Amino acid sequence: MKKCVFPDCKNNVQYKNTKHKYCVMHIARIRRNGYPESKKNAWQSLEKLPHKIVDDFILKNCKEMLDVEIAAKLRGMGFKGAARYNVGYRRRKLGSRKYLRGEIQKHKAWVRAQAIKRYGKVCELCGYNMTIDTHHVTPKYQGGQHEIENLMVVCPNCHGLITRRYLIVKDRKEIPKARRKILKKLKSFYGFL
Repeated sequence: MKKCVFPDCKNNVQYKNTKHKYCVMHIARIRRNGYPESKKNAWQSLEKLPHKIVDDFILKNCKEMLDVEIAAKLRGMGFKGAARYNVGYRRRKLGSRKYLRGEIQKHKAWVRAQAIKRYGKVCELCGYNMTIDTHHVTPKYQGGQHEIENLMVVCPNCHGLITRRYLIVKDRKEIPKARRKILKKLKSFYGFL
């Protein structure tokens, strides 16, 4: 693999057969600034910081601390340019995950999958099973948490009815009542349910 031609850069170029002589970081700087050196007074202040010290600190603490907390610690250590966005940028470049240890399970897709596993793969209101959504019983803007107990499995049609307030479900205990209401409407509409 070819090395980057920028002085003191030990990174390889991105591909074996390429016309570029710089690594990915310096190519990005050229696209952003027009030259491979770090920009003076740049918003990406962590690029100017000593990579080894900052990178080691970020890698060591990113599993226990949020980006905001890491940035605050770095500022406390004297790195004035540290902010949440450039710590996040550096962490992504290092290939480290964003989530805290143990918080990976709070990830939206994981919680949704667990709710579907617990409540079934059919709509809790009408029984439709071709496509399903998850709906927050207590909306997040009203303080509802993204937890399995606050989710219900619904089809897109019932989800639309709930979202547009044609059907009101304020608690998981109200699901049987809402189910009876939906099935009654379906029975009167189709006549055979």
